[in-house]
Amino acid sequence: MRLTPTFDTDRLQAEVGHLTRLTWARQRTYTEQGEGLESPVDWRVLALRNQGGDEQRTDAGGPGTAPFTNTRWLDSTPYLAEVLASLPRGMRAARLMSLAPGAQVGTHRDTPMGLPYGMVRLHIPIVTNDGAVLVLDGDTHCWKPGTFWYGDFSRPHSIANSGPSNRIHLVIDTALTPELLDLFPRTSVDRIDVADVLFERPELPLRPGELASFRGRVTVPAAFANWSAEPLDDTVSIGDQHSSIVAEDGRLVLVGPDARIGLVHVGAGEFRLQGWTEERTMHIDRRAEAIRFTIRNGSCWWTEQSPFLAGA
Repeated sequence: MRLTPTFDTDRLQAEVGHLTRLTWARQRTYTEQGEGLESPVDWRVLALRNQGGDEQRTDAGGPGTAPFTNTRWLDSTPYLAEVLASLPRGMRAARLMSLAPGAQVGTHRDTPMGLPYGMVRLHIPIVTNDGAVLVLDGDTHCWKPGTFWYGDFSRPHSIANSGPSNRIHLVIDTALTPELLDLFPRTSVDRIDVADVLFERPELPLRPGELASFRGRVTVPAAFANWSAEPLDDTVSIGDQHSSIVAEDGRLVLVGPDARIGLVHVGAGEFRLQGWTEERTMHIDRRAEAIRFTIRNGSCWWTEQSPFLAGA
């Protein structure tokens, strides 16, 4: 669906034209095992914002310890920076994504993505042509430069460029907030089942003296640790993980066998994973010495409880 506002096409294209002189890297995915293989087609990315502000990364990110920050490329593009700054809080990654003439990306789904998961993917087309199309859930789209769009990319979709020029979109991943819904058409908002929407709560930082009481050991269920899998899928690729919760630099960090993930306190001892949404959270009950792990898909919940060995 088309969102508001509309952006200045000439300014967008002028700044992107400057950046096309740089070498853009091929698109890669990112999972619990780290960065994956690069795309076999000519689908390239220049990151404007990502985890750690790492200009070499082309993925959208995931749970970790590095915050999402701007890359140096955004410093040379003041209008793109203005566009991103105009969006409500909760923005994660912002990438310029270029599909070359003749290239196509087959049908796939982006998960967890969409209103029930609390994460949305927004598009601002900058350079395009009539042969550059998105097929989303069976419908074909050719969005015009400067317009602003939300698509439910958890649905089957593909992209193809049969035209003479690159298709370049600014692709923005952001947590869902009530303020973001204000950019949606009112008629569309009125049809949304709020019970199936997952809004992100703001962080409520713990005081230094409170951090120590949340340190301890826990076994993280496999379904929870396998964050890149299909949500609420019984099939997982890793087992339960014996992990520790430690305090570092004024924050809590979940330390597992192969990963370190920051914990963001959202209230009452409940934490989401840094770099992620409230699609999955951990509630640490210090009195009961237990942790409840939750995965959400709108109003559908999966939950499992594990013992919490405080202070270990």
